[in-house]
Amino acid sequence: MFRKVSLYCFGKYKFNANIINKVSTLLKIKPSLANEDINFFGDVRLLDSQNKLIGVFACEEARKKADKLGQDLIMINQEIKPALCKVCDYSDELASKFMNDIVKIKEQQKLNDQHFKLSHSITMQDLKLKVNQAKDLMKKQNTLRVTIICPIETAIQAKSILYTLKDLSQSFMIPIGDIKTKDFKEKEQFDKKKELQEQVQLDIEFESIEKTEQHLDLPQIKIERLINQYYSRSLQEKTEDEQDLADLFKVQQSEKDKKLETQDSKKSKLEEMMEDDELDFQLQDISTNTSSCYLKDGNLSKYVKLYKMIEWSQGRK
Repeated sequence: MFRKVSLYCFGKYKFNANIINKVSTLLKIKPSLANEDINFFGDVRLLDSQNKLIGVFACEEARKKADKLGQDLIMINQEIKPALCKVCDYSDELASKFMNDIVKIKEQQKLNDQHFKLSHSITMQDLKLKVNQAKDLMKKQNTLRVTIICPIETAIQAKSILYTLKDLSQSFMIPIGDIKTKDFKEKEQFDKKKELQEQVQLDIEFESIEKTEQHLDLPQIKIERLINQYYSRSLQEKTEDEQDLADLFKVQQSEKDKKLETQDSKKSKLEEMMEDDELDFQLQDISTNTSSCYLKDGNLSKYVKLYKMIEWSQGRK
């Protein structure tokens, strides 16, 4: 059940209680009490939107200061003395955290999967086209990985291509570290008679000179739709994880039950020997709670065999 928070907020965005609780859940933070919902009568330390201390005021006075600034008063921590409050545009702050901590990271992960694969025999004209593509790509992401897989004899030529790429793109991206070289093994070929050619993989990673930032230029209806999408997705992922755990528990339980059934069905070696028709003996309980046995006949070899079996059984216990 959602926690009730203030319905009225200043700033560009004016989220209702439902949206504030959803975005707080996504950010894994507790929604803060805001404005009239703050039921506190002591002194508070008041911070501005940059987390700089304004001063210590009575809570009602802090609320009036927030109203004059045209911002929200939110309670950060009322367990400490004096309590900690902040003046900010609450919805805007949540929206900024959502865009930078969730949306930006998710998009960056998708973009980081995109990388350039170049041929060791690429022409200068094609390389310049790749540079232009990289320039457009770096407007959307901050890093780019470039890979060349080539025969070991052409490794020097491949390095030269990567150095040329670095020179052509130095206006918008710079390399992170040096070129990394490692052995490359192809997947098993269908033609096993064909000898595998020794190959190497050369990688170099670039970062953008101008970091891309998420700007809060989305209208409220779009950012609310985005929050709802991410929230629904997180609930679905949670349900799938719970189902996986339930399935795993069922499998483990069934395996445990099978193991118990197998153990119950197994007879001890001594019990099997007792059912053996060739060994004609009986077990007799004595008042000392020890087991003794006697033969129905006087066959010494059977007695020795039986004695060893009882000794083995007792040692196992």
